[in-house]
Amino acid sequence: MALEGTLRDFSFADILQLISLQRKTGVLTLKNENDVVTISFLEGKIVATSSLSQRAEDRLGLILLKQGVLSEANLEVALRKQEETLQRLGRILIDAGMVPQEAVRQALEQQILQVVYRVFRWSDGEYHFSQETDIDFDRDLMTPLAVDSIIMEGARMTDEWPFINQRIPDHAMIFRKVDPGKKLTVREEADEEGEDLLGFSFTDSPQKEDRQERKPDQVTPNEMSVYQMVNGHDAVSEIILKSELIDFETCKALAELLDRGLIREATPEEVAQELSRAQEPVRSKGLGIGAVPWLVVPFLVLLGFSLSIMPQNPVNPAFHLKSSLWNRYIVENISWYRIRHLLAAAETEYFVRGVYPESPQDLVRSSMLRPKDIIDPWGRTYLMVVRGHKLLAAGTDARGEPVPKLLLSRGLAWESASGQAPGTPGVVLLE
Repeated sequence: MALEGTLRDFSFADILQLISLQRKTGVLTLKNENDVVTISFLEGKIVATSSLSQRAEDRLGLILLKQGVLSEANLEVALRKQEETLQRLGRILIDAGMVPQEAVRQALEQQILQVVYRVFRWSDGEYHFSQETDIDFDRDLMTPLAVDSIIMEGARMTDEWPFINQRIPDHAMIFRKVDPGKKLTVREEADEEGEDLLGFSFTDSPQKEDRQERKPDQVTPNEMSVYQMVNGHDAVSEIILKSELIDFETCKALAELLDRGLIREATPEEVAQELSRAQEPVRSKGLGIGAVPWLVVPFLVLLGFSLSIMPQNPVNPAFHLKSSLWNRYIVENISWYRIRHLLAAAETEYFVRGVYPESPQDLVRSSMLRPKDIIDPWGRTYLMVVRGHKLLAAGTDARGEPVPKLLLSRGLAWESASGQAPGTPGVVLLE
């Protein structure tokens, strides 16, 4: 009997339960308007996942980097080795003695769970299960995951997402500490037997009463980890990228901190101040892209993805930008981050000087950016213009063609303030 249909008729949890009870071996494919996810099963247990959207936080290299068990230099070496041999990245890292086997096993498990847990949030979609005689996965590194505990945790997350979404409706939100000097204490969990190695507690429902019993200065280990990353200029999406926790646990910690008054949403003026402070060392010391560490991590993990999907072994793209895959998955992502940086600098310029820049060159003349910050990876200057109620910035691909991914926009800051038109004096934050 074929197992296929829609998630409106048969829930994701029910699908997992059925495959587990019947000890099926095969691949479950789920598709909605935003993503296509595959989950591989061996005798009813999950052994591998993949996602068409390929989020940066799902990359094995990034997970190991964030856990502090792998250096950027070693990751680069391993990725070059992967390109030459087409071996799995985890196996390369272990054989070279760069990462302990147990650390890779845990990272692979987290990689799988992050993808699976996101499907629990889907309200609709299609599914199809293809039964197979065997599944290809690294049997030495990956321990098959039982479905029962995953279903329980997925149910808990589904229950708690409304609380999180109510407080964090947009991952572009930026938070700052209410009292940066406040001393917080980490409250050790009374019972950690229900927690696995990734910091999840397999409970049936949210511990709301637990939250009420805490002292004002007490936080959980997860909350402390996330609290330390709140800096007044990184958006929620960037904190997720940096956090060792999965996106649910990171967002939950932010929502709890916000609910308890330990953090608050930053105003545009405060964000501009923090961005100015963050950019000042770059302008004064003349450092390159390495001065902005958060740009490096997505670059490395995207490099790992591009190499992992190559069906053959072409000339090393790390030195020859001839591969269309390289241009699409690596260089265009670098360009995307540069455009984001450009828009952030333009917004800072407005709050500092009271007017939006008319072009990227204006940001160079005001020392807000360096000349190379407004140039794309192929040597072309980015376009930036105010249109209607938006500040737009755009780039092109390797052939000079417009790419929807490289067209970014921000709402004009003056709209949410006094309603004055762009070009008129605003609040001057810095003298």
